[in-house]
Amino acid sequence: MKTERRLFSCLLILLVVFVLFASFYFILHETRHECEGDACPVCAMIAICRNTLKSFSVALLLVAALLSSLHAFLSDPATDRGSDTSDTPVSLKVRLLN
Repeated sequence: MKTERRLFSCLLILLVVFVLFASFYFILHETRHECEGDACPVCAMIAICRNTLKSFSVALLLVAALLSSLHAFLSDPATDRGSDTSDTPVSLKVRLLN
């Protein structure tokens, strides 16, 4: 079950990446086409591809913001050692027996 879910997730990621690259390639390839006017099917497809790229970029931005906020809220500040803390024998509770 776990391997099936992982395989499905990988296939879904590959599909999303393929759609993004295909949309980007189509826009690049057809930017200088001979337009037929207001009812141009190529212009309509370019608009669809642009909307797809915009929606995926907004979705990726939201996912990145969600993951970064989850990391900020779930990280334990006691385990994060900053550069301003120094380890002393008292903080490490080391017994100095000479």
